[in-house]
Amino acid sequence: MKKHNITHTIKMGIVLIASLSLLTLSGGILAQQAKEEKKEEFTEVTGWRIKDFQPYIKAMRDLEKFNLKYADDKLKLARDEYAKAIDILEDMERDVARLIEKNEKGKFLNERWHWQEVDRLNQLRRQVNMRKTEAKTRALTYLTKAINTLDEIEERNQDFVVKNEAYRTFKIRLFQVYVSIQHDLHNFRPCIPILERYIKIDDKTKDDVWAYKYLASCYGYVEKVLSQSRGVSEDQVLYHKQKKNEYLLTAVRLEYGLQSPEFKHMKEVVDRDEMKTEKINEFR
Repeated sequence: MKKHNITHTIKMGIVLIASLSLLTLSGGILAQQAKEEKKEEFTEVTGWRIKDFQPYIKAMRDLEKFNLKYADDKLKLARDEYAKAIDILEDMERDVARLIEKNEKGKFLNERWHWQEVDRLNQLRRQVNMRKTEAKTRALTYLTKAINTLDEIEERNQDFVVKNEAYRTFKIRLFQVYVSIQHDLHNFRPCIPILERYIKIDDKTKDDVWAYKYLASCYGYVEKVLSQSRGVSEDQVLYHKQKKNEYLLTAVRLEYGLQSPEFKHMKEVVDRDEMKTEKINEFR
C-alpha cells in the first residue's frame, strides 16, 4: 500500500513537471508570437514615411480638397486674413481721429493770415487721405487673399458652402468690406464681379439696396471710360450703360418703392438716357 502511494506520487510529480514545461513552452511561443506581431504592427505603422508624401499625380493631390476638415481649415485661414484687414482699418481710423482731434485742440498762435489756416487744413486733409489710402491698400491685400481662399473652398466643397450658415455670413461681410474699400479707392471695375456674385448669395443679398447702388456707380464709371476710349465698340458702351440703368432703377425701387415719385422720376431719366443713345447710333 505504501509502495503504491509512492508510485502514485511520483507519477503525479512527472505529470506536474510535464504540464509546467508545456505551459512554459506555450508561454514562450505565445510571447514570441506577440513579439513578432508587435514588430509587424510597428513596421506597418512607421514603415511608410508618409509625413512628407507629395503625390506626383495631381488628381491624388486634389482629393484632400473634398474633405470637410480641409474646407474648415481654409475657412479659418480666410477669417485670419479678414481679421488682419480689419485691424489695419481700425488702426487707421484711430490715427485719423487723433490727427483731427490734435488739429481741433491746437492753438496755432503763429497764424496771422487766413491763408495760413487754409494751408494748415489742406495739409491735414492730405495727411488724412494719405493715411486712409495706405491702410485701405494694405487691407485689400488680405481681403483679396480671403476671397481667393473662399473660391478654393467652393471649387470642391459645395456641401460645406450650402449647409454652413457661418460660412455664408462671413462671405457676405467679406464681400461688403472688399467692395466698399475698392470703391473708396476708385477701383471700380474689380467691384463689378464681386457685387454680381454678392446679389446671388441668398434672398437677403438679392434685395440689398446698397449692392445695386454700388453696381450702378461702377457700371457708370466703366461706361464713361469706355465712351472716351479709342477702339471700343458701341456695343460695349451700350452694354455698360444698360447695366448701369438697370441697377440704378433696382436701387431706387428697393429704397422707395415701385409706385413712388422717386422711381417714376428715375425711370424718366433712364428712358431719356437710352433714347439719347439710340439717336446717336442712328445718326452714326
